[in-house]
Amino acid sequence: MDAETLAHWRAADAAFDQWLDLPEGERDNWLAAQVLPAPVRRRLEQLLAAHRQPRASLDPGGGDLSGCRLGGWTLETELGRGGMAVVYRGWREQGMARQQAAIKILTLGALGIAGRDRFQREAAILARLNHPNITPLLDSGVADDGTCWLAMPLVEGERIDHWCESHALDTRAIVRLYLQVCDAAAYAHRNLVIHRDLKPSNVLIEAAGHVRLLDFGIGQFTGSTEERTQTMLRAMTPGYAAPEQLHGALPSTAIDVYGLGALLHRLLTGRTPQTTAESSRSTRPSLLVRADGDACHRHYVPLKNDLDRVLLKALSEAPEQRYHSAEALADDLRRWLAGLPVLAQKPRPGYRLRKFVGRHKVGVAAACLLLLTLAGGVATTLWQAGIAREEAANARTQAQRATLVRDFLQHVFESTNPDAGGIPSALDLLDEGASQARENIVASDPLAAADILHLTGVSRLRLNRLDDAARDLEQALELIAAAGGAGQTHARQAAAIHKELARLHRVRGNTAEAIRHARAALALDHQLGTPVADHLRAMNALGMALATTAPTEAEALHRQALARIAGSTLENSRLHLDTLNGLAVSIAFARPADFAERIQLQETRLRMVRALDGEQSGSYAYTAADASTTMRKAGRLERAEALARQAVEITDRIYTRPHLHASLAHCNLAAYLMQRGRHAEALEHYETSSAIDDRIKRMDLHAESCYRGHAYVLTALNQSARATEVLGRSSAIIGKHGLTHQGAGLAACGLAASIQWHRGKAEAATQTLAGCAPPAGVEPPLTYRLAQAERHLLGGNRAEASQLLAGLRSELPPVSLARDWQRPWMLSLLLARDTGDAAATTELLAGLGDFASVTPLAHCVAATSQARCTALP
Repeated sequence: MDAETLAHWRAADAAFDQWLDLPEGERDNWLAAQVLPAPVRRRLEQLLAAHRQPRASLDPGGGDLSGCRLGGWTLETELGRGGMAVVYRGWREQGMARQQAAIKILTLGALGIAGRDRFQREAAILARLNHPNITPLLDSGVADDGTCWLAMPLVEGERIDHWCESHALDTRAIVRLYLQVCDAAAYAHRNLVIHRDLKPSNVLIEAAGHVRLLDFGIGQFTGSTEERTQTMLRAMTPGYAAPEQLHGALPSTAIDVYGLGALLHRLLTGRTPQTTAESSRSTRPSLLVRADGDACHRHYVPLKNDLDRVLLKALSEAPEQRYHSAEALADDLRRWLAGLPVLAQKPRPGYRLRKFVGRHKVGVAAACLLLLTLAGGVATTLWQAGIAREEAANARTQAQRATLVRDFLQHVFESTNPDAGGIPSALDLLDEGASQARENIVASDPLAAADILHLTGVSRLRLNRLDDAARDLEQALELIAAAGGAGQTHARQAAAIHKELARLHRVRGNTAEAIRHARAALALDHQLGTPVADHLRAMNALGMALATTAPTEAEALHRQALARIAGSTLENSRLHLDTLNGLAVSIAFARPADFAERIQLQETRLRMVRALDGEQSGSYAYTAADASTTMRKAGRLERAEALARQAVEITDRIYTRPHLHASLAHCNLAAYLMQRGRHAEALEHYETSSAIDDRIKRMDLHAESCYRGHAYVLTALNQSARATEVLGRSSAIIGKHGLTHQGAGLAACGLAASIQWHRGKAEAATQTLAGCAPPAGVEPPLTYRLAQAERHLLGGNRAEASQLLAGLRSELPPVSLARDWQRPWMLSLLLARDTGDAAATTELLAGLGDFASVTPLAHCVAATSQARCTALP
């Protein structure tokens, strides 16, 4: 065969390869559109004719293969088919379990060309790759008739483009999801594998938002030169193929960088990029979705500028002008998410400063809002608002205010010059902004000062600068009130400030103030007829403020809010997430034993925050930490530990200053460890959470429980003096909430008395219990009743001690998932030993059974000293 004929055959083989990869309904149109040399066309027609001949062997194209066996797998139902292969659901027996898989079978018609080589290469590639976002190979083989097959885990997923559309993901959520694809491609590249066909149908999203990259069937090991002569007509997807793929260049990782860019282009614009040099150099992706009616118009603003440039760099015609790797592309997208300058952007005057403001969006979203709102939007917003609401004179006032705010912003930047000794922090900008508002703007325009102080106050609140936040927000509210007829815009702003102050006072433990501000916000929203979302936020603020003192009323408010969200555009929004959070909190106080609904709520919250912010965000860490407590109390300890550790890992990584989320994460992990008896490890996390709460002056009831847990493990570790000190902080919060004679107050009081018994201060312990005696009709918590039993036992009132302990043992039988049951049994053993009641000791040990070997109870069983039986488990 001469070289020309060989070239014709190879070209025909490649065209046949591409024809096979198309869905059957598209093949005829594709074939009719091809302009091929006559020898290539004749060879292609021969291959097509051979492919269409009926076959008696195991050909997936020849009929239903359900029930057939390949290796150890039994085929069930067909899942899908392409030109080269068909995929069946299959199963095999694995010991005592049945394993499900997707079985990919090569058609016999593909064997005469490069199909077998491609299939074998896919098996080799999958066997080489082990990454959570790449579907691995379970098994492979060749049937007796030569049919090749692969078995892979069954992925119950949806194409990435369909997933993004059905979940209405915003731009940031799409980028976060897409980064999993980049990570998978980067991993493949590090293992010398190029995918070469990155497109939406090869990326599936499982229910939890987990990406699976599929189909390495045309993938190739880097450095391989096979198929080079076929590249122009080989199996690829033209809308996602790099220009060099269409021109027969050797495969390289640059092909996948282009494919990644094309994929993101499709997700954000709804279109595949053009591959002509003219269009790709001149068409910004944002321009494609600029029209209001475009299905992807929501991505127009986020795409402009930085994302445009990232995509254009990834889609450069020349491979050397693209990102040098998938990792570099992913890194630049992460810079965009974090508000950092992107590498695709050529440095320009002012760009670094503008990106600095955005950089703090991760930790201080509101600080970014302050600067970007003032820099880019205040002038237009205030001017248009003035024109719409007021007469011409008022419009001029609004315009003057916009100019004033612009001048203010310029002064802030000049006062915190990044070139004068380092880049300023977000805190520097906030401090300077609030100072300028108070010193310079209040006199000339109090309402403009109120705007600025509102934004700085919200920013400081997000940073847990509670004192500064309270000062800014209270002054903004005073300025608006003093202005009298400030108009509807500032009345709505006052409602928003009331909501923020309700949150601030709730964290501070000022429940009455939190309720007052929440009710004021709700009243203003009613009066103004504000949008539904604003009204629902006020309802949530009131519900959260009422959770500890009126949980039933709080629950009703949150359920009303959820009913209004259902079926609206607010479903799966951040407001929906906040409302679920409020409902979970109110149920925890109203019906703490209702774990069925609480667990369901927590899992829903986790799914929602994962879709909104991703699994590495502070909001996800907060939700995971909160959910871990529910799981722990419900006895789902493995789930509780996993969530708690995940929350700690995230907060330790993303927060460089003391933050509420970090405190919650460390405290809730410590509580899990304490329940498991791992006190030394628990102490480490309690130390962290207490240090944070001390810094941010957190005074809510969760902080109280953290201090109390901290004191408990210190006592268990024989550090009673420090335990007393830490418990003092718990008592301060209880006093602030007026709960000395109720739930948390009685629990802390009981623990304080037990600590005093441990320190040998019997009289002080007795006085402590007397000072917090529960009122009639209030059932004291376990900790208080145990302290009472200790008082009777150690004070010689054995009959009273015996009666109390008998009730506690009945209430708390031995169980493996908890430890609080041990103390009444240990004190009962001590009582029986002190009275010389051998029969009682025998009866107690019989009741304990195998649990008698659980520590520290086992130490009490074997000990002769009192200390072993009064230890905290």
